[in-house]
Amino acid sequence: MLARDCWLEFFNRKGMNMHYSPVTKKILFAAAVCALLAAAPAIATIYNEAVSGDLSNDQAAPTALTLTLGSNSVIGTVNGFDNGDGQDWVSFTIPTGFVMTSYVNSKYGSADDQGFTGFQFGSSFSGDEFTAGSYAGYAHFGTAATNPLPPSSTVGVNLLPLMANPSFSIGATGFTRPLAAGTYTFLIQQGDPATTSYQFDMNVRSVSVPEPGSSLCLLGMGGLAILALRRRLGYLDRRIR
Repeated sequence: MLARDCWLEFFNRKGMNMHYSPVTKKILFAAAVCALLAAAPAIATIYNEAVSGDLSNDQAAPTALTLTLGSNSVIGTVNGFDNGDGQDWVSFTIPTGFVMTSYVNSKYGSADDQGFTGFQFGSSFSGDEFTAGSYAGYAHFGTAATNPLPPSSTVGVNLLPLMANPSFSIGATGFTRPLAAGTYTFLIQQGDPATTSYQFDMNVRSVSVPEPGSSLCLLGMGGLAILALRRRLGYLDRRIR
C-alpha cells in the first residue's frame, strides 16, 4: 500500500506541470525510496523458546503459529529422546492470499551433525512420525546432513526443494511448491542425546507478487522508466528556454 501511494503521489501530484523540471530531483528520489520500500520484506521472530517457553512435544497438539508477510523465524532447542525433548511440533497457518516460498535452516548448533524435519498437511500430525509415508515431505538438517550423500551443510539452505524431491524424501506423499494457504504441522527433531539449537525462517509472499527474480526485473524496469522520464523532463526544459 505504501509503495502504491507513493507512485500515485508521483504521477498524480496536484499542480505538477510537465513543462518545468525543478521538481524532478525530489520526485525521483521519492520514487526510488518507494521502490526500495516495496522490495524490502518484513522480518520477524514469531517464536523463540528462550522467550516463550518450550514448543509442543505433542504431535496431536502442536504449537499453533500464523505466518505473516515476509520472513518468519522460529528459534528453539531439542536435545534427544533420552533427555525428554527430542521433538518440537509446530503448526504453521498460511493466510488466504499468501504462499510460503521457503523453509530455510538459517542456524544450527550441535555436537550431532544433523537433525530431522518434516511436515504433514493439517493442524495436527496423525500417524507414525517414524514412517516416511506419514509426511508430505521431509529432510535432514545440520552441518553434515545426508540429503543425499555425501553429507553437506544445510545452514542457509531452503529445504523445501529437498523435501519435495521424491529422490531425497523417499516414501513421502509429496507436495507442490510454494505451499499454498492452509495449515501444516512441522516436526523438528533431534533423536540423539545432543543439545541442538536451530533457527528456521519461513518466507511468505502474496500470491499477487512475483518471485524475487521477477521483482528485480520489475525494479529494473522501474529504473528505466524513471530515467526516461528524467530525460523527457530535461528535453522539455530545453525546449522552453
